[in-house]
Amino acid sequence: MSTPGKSDRSPEFASSSPPPPPMRPTVTPPQSQLVKALHQRLDALATDKSRDFWERYMKGVIPFRGVPMAAIRKAVHAWWNDDGPAALMVPDRKALALVLFEGSFGEDKLAGTLALHELLLHDLTPHDLSSLAALFDRRLIADWNSCDWFCVKVLGNLVARDLPARSTAHEIASWCHAQTLWQRRAANVAFVNLAKQGEANFDGFTSLMLDTCSRNLRCDERFAQTGVGWLLRELAETETTRVLAFTEAHLSAMSREAVRSVTERMPKNVQTQVLAAHQRASARS
Repeated sequence: MSTPGKSDRSPEFASSSPPPPPMRPTVTPPQSQLVKALHQRLDALATDKSRDFWERYMKGVIPFRGVPMAAIRKAVHAWWNDDGPAALMVPDRKALALVLFEGSFGEDKLAGTLALHELLLHDLTPHDLSSLAALFDRRLIADWNSCDWFCVKVLGNLVARDLPARSTAHEIASWCHAQTLWQRRAANVAFVNLAKQGEANFDGFTSLMLDTCSRNLRCDERFAQTGVGWLLRELAETETTRVLAFTEAHLSAMSREAVRSVTERMPKNVQTQVLAAHQRASARS
């Protein structure tokens, strides 16, 4: 730091070597051209066999080009490193990854998820959560496959990376109040890989998860229910008593599919008891 009143250009502050030459900006193709380059790579890898598999698997809820998952990953990495995205500034890389979700095909959504998870995760911050949430608001994530890959690979890893800080977990958990089904599902599915650790994640983790489940059980849509069932099944690994108590208290609001999921790894006699109780609760309601 220079002394007040003393020029930074005085000899005692002068550098002994000449200043470096100004950096020349890297010239990269425009965003639309970059996206087109990825789509061309994906189209070149598409096969009728893979397209038929994807569309049977997804029951036609979203169209597919016909590219296997391993080939999507390979194409994304080659495109990133060879076609220009890696040379972009970090904010532009993030924006480009989000634009990939605007594609119509399932592989386009998966490419966006892979870019965020495998190439940009270390650059994402809590300030990016609003941009990630906007993918649901804009209906760019609107099927269970795209949603669940995004939740497990991007959102769940963001939460895990930021632990023991809780702010990211609380922000994503608050999505259980969102307008769209898929963002509400994300409030459960984002935590499935962390749920087995229960309170080891942070004090209050279990209560936070049960709160998101309670909110999602207000909807009887299948994918709201199965998101709850999946999360509770994992949480039961370390919080069996609390999960069973929650399930028994909410039986009338739960689908049989969700209850089966919750009890899937429990002893057979427990499964039988809970399913019988669910049948009685359903009959009453």
